[in-house]
Amino acid sequence: MLDSAIRDHAFQALERHRTGVVYDISLPANLSGMTASVLRLRSSSLWRKGANFTAFRIPPRTLTAKPFVRRLVIVYQDWGNWSASYYNMTSHKFVGPVIGFLAYDASSNTTMELNFRVNGGAVSISFPGAALPKGSNSTAKCARFWQNGTVDFGDLESSNACMTTSTGHFAIVVPLEGTEHPRVIGKGKEKKWRLWVAAIGGGVVGLLSLIVVAMLKLVEKRKREKMVRQAEEGEALEAIWIGRNRMPSATTIRTQPVLENGDAP
Repeated sequence: MLDSAIRDHAFQALERHRTGVVYDISLPANLSGMTASVLRLRSSSLWRKGANFTAFRIPPRTLTAKPFVRRLVIVYQDWGNWSASYYNMTSHKFVGPVIGFLAYDASSNTTMELNFRVNGGAVSISFPGAALPKGSNSTAKCARFWQNGTVDFGDLESSNACMTTSTGHFAIVVPLEGTEHPRVIGKGKEKKWRLWVAAIGGGVVGLLSLIVVAMLKLVEKRKREKMVRQAEEGEALEAIWIGRNRMPSATTIRTQPVLENGDAP
């Protein structure tokens, strides 16, 4: 990775050199077009005075985030003509080089990367080589590139400066012609379409739920009617059901009449 290669050359440049002084880093020929510099600081000095070097201004009351270190190394990178080839953007274009701003533990051999805990403001990053196209002031953005390939956008502090509270790689970009507005409109349409789908889906689910509940109630009612009918028909009562109507019925046969003398007339 390029960051690791530049870091190794930065530590070599600091051998037998003073703390608190900015040194240029001699990069190999295969990195021609890039420039880098390095500064070693005591954490106590960074807390009291902050730091100003190359294109960065770190405010006072700044410390390294956990773990705390006594000395740190700050590496500045200007990616020059490597910017667009290494950080490929499909919707924006660079108006200046990508600038890297990384910090490492200087008091150990682990070359552990550090981040900052800024308490007195934010780190200012200047892009002296940035030239905004005419009329692009309102659309130009600060871009922050993460290691996983994602990009965050923020507003410019001025025409050629961005603010940050963390280390990383940064650039000033403007949207490519014809990409900004369709992208925003497309997102709005997609959001409305999703709302309509959610509303229709919710209505269908609600209607189906009502139908299921009504059918269950009807089945339960039929069961109760059948049970009542069976119970009442099984009783020794003079009643039967004809269809849905309850009708009286005799349960015994009337005694046939008998003549008193038993003779036929």
